[in-house]
Amino acid sequence: QSHVGVARRLARDPEARARRSAVLRIAPRVRGVGDAVLAAAELVETAQADAKAATEERDATERQSLLRSLGAEGLATIPPALRGQVKQLEEEQKRRATRAQRDVLDRAMIDLLSFYRDVLVLQLGSDVPLVNAEHEEAARSLAESTTAEQTVRRMDAVGEARTRIEVNVAPLLAVEAMLIALRPQA
Repeated sequence: QSHVGVARRLARDPEARARRSAVLRIAPRVRGVGDAVLAAAELVETAQADAKAATEERDATERQSLLRSLGAEGLATIPPALRGQVKQLEEEQKRRATRAQRDVLDRAMIDLLSFYRDVLVLQLGSDVPLVNAEHEEAARSLAESTTAEQTVRRMDAVGEARTRIEVNVAPLLAVEAMLIALRPQA
C-alpha cells in the first residue's frame, strides 16, 4: 500500500505479520453482535499490549535518566521538591502510550480497509491485483455473499471508527461500533 515503513516492519517481524493476519481474519469471523464485541475487546487489548511493549523500555530509560540528572537515582523515595518533574515525565509517557495505542488501532483499521478494498475489487470484477492475496479466499467468499454497496458501507464504518478514535472516543466503544457495523446484515 505504498508505505515503506509498514512494509519493512512486516518483512522483518514475524509477530507483526501474525498480528496483521489476525486483524484481517476478523472481517469474515464477525457473524453477530457477540462476535463483534469479543473481537473488539481482542483488538483493543492487542493494541494496548503492542503500545506497552513499544513504550515500556523507553519509559524506564527516560525515568532513570531523569532521576540520574536530578541526583535522585537509587533513592527509595523521591524528594518532594523533585516529584513535580517526575510526575510531568510520567504524564508525558502516559500521553505517548495512549497515542501509540491509537496508532496501532489505526494501522489495524487500515488493514481492514485494505481487506474490504479487495472484496470490492472482486465484486466489481476489476482487473487489479489484491492487496491481501494471502486472504483471497476469505475476500472472495465475502464478495460472493454481499453486495458492493454493503462493502462500501463497511468501509465507511471503518473510516468512522478511525475518526472517532482520533477525536478521543474511547477506543473500545469505537471499535465495538465498527465491528457491529461489519457483521452481515439481513
